[in-house]
Amino acid sequence: MSAEMVELPVKDPVRSAGVLQQNRVFLDFFWDLAKPDQEVRLKAVEDLIRYLKTNNKADELEYTFKRLVDGLAHTREAARPGFSLALGQVLSAFKDVSLQSILDRIKQKHDLQTVKKKLVRNALFGGLFGVLALHQSSRLSKEPQVVLGCVQLLQSLSQHRQHLKDLPSKTMMDILSEVTTAEVFEQVLLSALQTDLASAFRSPEQLQLLLVALQHFPQSLKPKKLKKLLGSSTIINADNIPKLTEVLKMAAHSLKKEHVLPAVALDLLKLSLKEDSFQLFWKNAIINGLLKEQPGPTHYMSFRLLGSALPLLSVAQLKEVLSGEVMVHYGEHVVSAQKPDRFKLAPEMDTYVSDFLQGCQDSNRQLAVMVGFSSLTNQVQPVVPPVWRVVQHLQPAALQRYAEWLKMMFLQPQLDELLDFSTRKQKDNQEGREQKENSIFRLRKWLVARLASIIDNHQVKRQEELIMDVAR
Repeated sequence: MSAEMVELPVKDPVRSAGVLQQNRVFLDFFWDLAKPDQEVRLKAVEDLIRYLKTNNKADELEYTFKRLVDGLAHTREAARPGFSLALGQVLSAFKDVSLQSILDRIKQKHDLQTVKKKLVRNALFGGLFGVLALHQSSRLSKEPQVVLGCVQLLQSLSQHRQHLKDLPSKTMMDILSEVTTAEVFEQVLLSALQTDLASAFRSPEQLQLLLVALQHFPQSLKPKKLKKLLGSSTIINADNIPKLTEVLKMAAHSLKKEHVLPAVALDLLKLSLKEDSFQLFWKNAIINGLLKEQPGPTHYMSFRLLGSALPLLSVAQLKEVLSGEVMVHYGEHVVSAQKPDRFKLAPEMDTYVSDFLQGCQDSNRQLAVMVGFSSLTNQVQPVVPPVWRVVQHLQPAALQRYAEWLKMMFLQPQLDELLDFSTRKQKDNQEGREQKENSIFRLRKWLVARLASIIDNHQVKRQEELIMDVAR
């Protein structure tokens, strides 16, 4: 046999650990955890835990932890979640294993001070996915000192935003949400989080951290404590509005590609209702803040916040926001978005309204929302379509009163009750009285179509009397 055909056996350092070398089935679990197919990874996690429980060998469990902790910083990005999930599930299954010992392993293995420079990014993710594994074990809240260690590790990781973005902050908030007692928060975490909480107005993540802490531990963050942290006993006040507005702008631009409402915005809205500062927040942070920017992410945030606010507001508050500047800008967006290749937020708003009507049993609030959106008009032409499926979620009492409003507007159009707007181009092409008469005709045409759609929609909870009344 020629020398070229001879293959020297290469010793695999991973598979040479004593008795483990003999067990290919066991070792293959770890190879499967690194595969790109998620189903394969999930099956490997289940099979690994079943195997460990069945065989109950100390050396195999020890080897498992070594491989899983190493795999948290796998060079293949898709593999890291697999190793993290497996580590969390193994810790959940073997509760006699100390979480502190695993945290120590994670910190030692993925120490940024000792790792080679070219592997720093992998080590960063190793630390992050290690904390996620501890969190997924469902045991973290029972070991306060490990919670503290995880928070401190995440704080150090959050400095590397170019690689991890806001993942450490989000993980910290998830952990904070699962801390079960104010005692643990006050005695273990508060001092460690002091700097982050005091820096709440510097970034959306830090503000969100404060809001989450305030939601879960209000007794630990009373006005006196907030005064010490922030310089004011409340978060939403006239002095803080400019800072809050800037944070909201940052949040809007950071998520502009995701087309979602940042959690910090909704939490601020909820806090404004709790602190009885909703009008201040809405007028100064939203209308005089976000809407003063050019149309784009900050406007879309305002529209999404409006939709998300519907279930939270009283009748009076609903009437206020649905007849204000945010609605006008939303109407302008809907009209301008009719052009091809424009982003359209209207489907999202339809979902917000539909979800609100489905979950609301108060006919007065339902009516306020329906009238508010129906009153938004572009040169007296309602912006929402005449056939609007959300009407099927109206309570019978709300539907009856809404139909009466539609009929009243048809018989005696009250144009001054509409939230009417014109685009810049339309303002340049006004034609006086003739334009107004045409507008009333279009309004009546829309009203007839809306009433007809209510009658024709068999899913609408309507009464026979209403059908006959409209038919007449």
